[in-house]
Amino acid sequence: MSQVRQYQEEMNRHIDEIVRKVESLSEEMIRWKPSEDEWSIMEILCHVEEVIRYWVNELVRVIQAGGTEWGRGLQDKARLAAVRQAYHRSIDDVIHGIQKARDYANEQFSSLKDEDLSVEAPHRNPKFGVKPMTFLIEHFITEHLYNHGKQIERNIAKYHQFVK
Repeated sequence: MSQVRQYQEEMNRHIDEIVRKVESLSEEMIRWKPSEDEWSIMEILCHVEEVIRYWVNELVRVIQAGGTEWGRGLQDKARLAAVRQAYHRSIDDVIHGIQKARDYANEQFSSLKDEDLSVEAPHRNPKFGVKPMTFLIEHFITEHLYNHGKQIERNIAKYHQFVK
């Protein structure tokens, strides 16, 4: 199996796990905010929906350009807007949006070849330096999705601990 397909399968597995984790939760639990500094599950889901498209678009853009600066900061307007809109959206709409983002990502991954992943480019944040696109996929797509799945699990545990 090609490296691109392996990454694609890993991405899909993490997205599917996130959706599976939340599909049986109550709306109250999904919208519950553990603290002022922590995201609710709904905020996490809205972020996941936005982040899939963002990072896949960055990946394709950098590969097509043959290497160009990539990335964004934590204060990115689209990133923050996705989280801010969480309480104005329905859970079904966000889950559907995540599934559409997954389909879009799969379309984009299908156009990639393993050699595309060796393209190197500088991240906007100098701490990351120049990295191959494998780094973008591993750190900002697959690991990122995995970590948000774990974040959802922590919220569920906190909900059961504090809201009884």
